[in-house]
Amino acid sequence: MVPDGWTIRVTGYLPVDDPLEARLRRVCAALHNLPEPAIHVDEEARIVTVDCAQAREVLGDARQVLRPLRITERIVVKPPWKSFESGRGDIVLEIDPEAAFGSGLHESTRLCLRALERHVGHAETAADFGSGTGILAIAAAKLGVARVIAIEAHPESARVARANVRRNRVEGQVQVHCASSLEAVTTPVDLLTANLTAEGITARLAAITGRVKQGGVLLFSGMTDENSQDVERLLPRAGCALIERLSEGNWVALAAVKTGSTLGRE
Repeated sequence: MVPDGWTIRVTGYLPVDDPLEARLRRVCAALHNLPEPAIHVDEEARIVTVDCAQAREVLGDARQVLRPLRITERIVVKPPWKSFESGRGDIVLEIDPEAAFGSGLHESTRLCLRALERHVGHAETAADFGSGTGILAIAAAKLGVARVIAIEAHPESARVARANVRRNRVEGQVQVHCASSLEAVTTPVDLLTANLTAEGITARLAAITGRVKQGGVLLFSGMTDENSQDVERLLPRAGCALIERLSEGNWVALAAVKTGSTLGRE
């Protein structure tokens, strides 16, 4: 276990290209989810070592302890290998995360699912930017959205998302695109979700809002209480008005409505 008061800095080198934010998000998620038995601490030398083989073994075992998780009164997330007796009105999302982000265990995913249920309204079209396992796109489809475009930069995660789309039988509603930009969204949508990072959202805010109809809803997650303020400050300039702020622990999701013109497009 890492001693209290320690700050661990991870230094690495990544290419500065379009998928950079998606790579950073995956790295952060992987570090956040490292199992304790795989972390070895030498306090005298102040060195932290991660046993990758042990991490893979523990994480593989952890898949077996994933269980059905009720996110809201209606939305339940479950792995394919666990049974769940759904009740009237339940919306069950069957998700095998494999190595992709979006199992429902992280606060940012849960917050976005709650915001989605609250604000989906009568949306007919939606886009999910940074889709991971496809969980948000699948949820939008099961909440009644007729056409959803899911965009994921990492090819392996895009493969996982497609498998989950088939597993949930929403192939007729959800299309998964492996891309690092929003070019696949050729016409503005009623609703857009982006579970990224605060940096990823602010860097692409004009492009994101440019893909949403006037009066459409934008749901942002993946931010902490502190850096969510950076996104909030930019919303008026991007032609958006904040309508709700949801939080769980130190994590925050923002719901906004597009009210005016945006700064530009990609």
